[in-house]
Amino acid sequence: MLPLTRPHRQALATLAMTVLTVVPTGYVALTAWRINRPGHIRDVEIEIGRSVGLQVTLDGVRYPRPGEVVYQGMVLRQDEPRRGGLTEIARAKSVRLRRNGRELMLEAEGLTLRAASPKAAMAQVGTLLSGAGEGTYRQVSLAAPSCTIELATGAAKGLTFELRDLAAAFQNDKKVPSLSASYRLVDDGGSTRCELSLARDRKAEAVETIVILKTMEGLPLPARVFDAFFESDAWLGSSARVQGALTLTQSGSSDWQAEFSGDLIDVDLKTLFERRFPRHRMTGLAHVAIKQARWANRAGQGFGWVGAEGELSTGAGTIGVDLLHSLGREMRFRMSSKLNVRHPDVSFSSVGFTFDLTSDGDIQVGGGFRSQFAPDDILVDNERAMVKAPDGRANVRGLLKSLFPASADNLAPVTTDSQRVSRFLPLPPDVASRAPQAQRAN
Repeated sequence: MLPLTRPHRQALATLAMTVLTVVPTGYVALTAWRINRPGHIRDVEIEIGRSVGLQVTLDGVRYPRPGEVVYQGMVLRQDEPRRGGLTEIARAKSVRLRRNGRELMLEAEGLTLRAASPKAAMAQVGTLLSGAGEGTYRQVSLAAPSCTIELATGAAKGLTFELRDLAAAFQNDKKVPSLSASYRLVDDGGSTRCELSLARDRKAEAVETIVILKTMEGLPLPARVFDAFFESDAWLGSSARVQGALTLTQSGSSDWQAEFSGDLIDVDLKTLFERRFPRHRMTGLAHVAIKQARWANRAGQGFGWVGAEGELSTGAGTIGVDLLHSLGREMRFRMSSKLNVRHPDVSFSSVGFTFDLTSDGDIQVGGGFRSQFAPDDILVDNERAMVKAPDGRANVRGLLKSLFPASADNLAPVTTDSQRVSRFLPLPPDVASRAPQAQRAN
């Protein structure tokens, strides 16, 4: 070993001092200059935009500590060729980013998500998932204390949902990328814990997308969450609420199919009949427990209900005599001889029946009071049974003619509501084959 002379030791000490102090200081100075120069934010915007396939704008960028970045005033926009420009899909006051190996963690403040419609929202998610399986990160997590979702469903009004305690995780799998989220949906001072899962299965030839929405705990949701699919106020009333699970499925580029199981609570029968079936009257609040209802494409009829099974019950209310006569004539409901038809409306203390709608248009109706009354009782006034279930099966044709009285040759009178209801219900095969001709003849 060669002995180190004093000059050698001084040279080594100077080199060590340079490496340990001057070089880090120079690196820090260079980094500070780079991130504070005017073009740095634009460079960051371009880098993020390339990674997510969107246009990104920022108000500022901070680096609190190594491995952590804070983006301020972030806005994401997606190219919409049909609209002739860019459409904003998300914004946040700040997004804090942390990296931990192959996991990316995001914390968002003041988060807002936007889409032109529910269908457009699903298309946006599909676009983002189309690039899954690539990139560095295996999992991306998002946490946000609050989040606003805005769906502009029409020129007159849009839908806005307020979420709290949002926690989401994206699994970047090449074959089945998936997204799961837990959150509280806030409404009228209360909240409901909900869960969402989304998976895009690429293993089959046609890519299948599956979305599942569930209510978990807390108050039932207001029925306005269904406004994304139909006018809930006009059909169910403003007081109606819902809880359960909704599954949406899309194979390839086909339209979405749906399955629902759960409860519709406080359905306002007065609103339903006044707005949709004005020739008849019925009042009361109904609870509809749906075991299973499925919406899908039907041969020769297009998309509509394939089947539905469940139970309906109400408290006290009234029903019009004309409606009772129509149900007896068209659907073979059996009326008690004690039924008082001297007044236009008949009072009842409760209604309860089960129903099973099949894909060929048959409807099986049974009593819903279990051991309290006879097995086939469906409408009672105190201790008296006034209406019993039909003998055998009824069908959709009879239901339509009960709700929309028409001549014997016609399925139903042609009105906006009758066409909508008949289009969405499964018709018997013989009726379905001539329904378009019958409606045109009307």
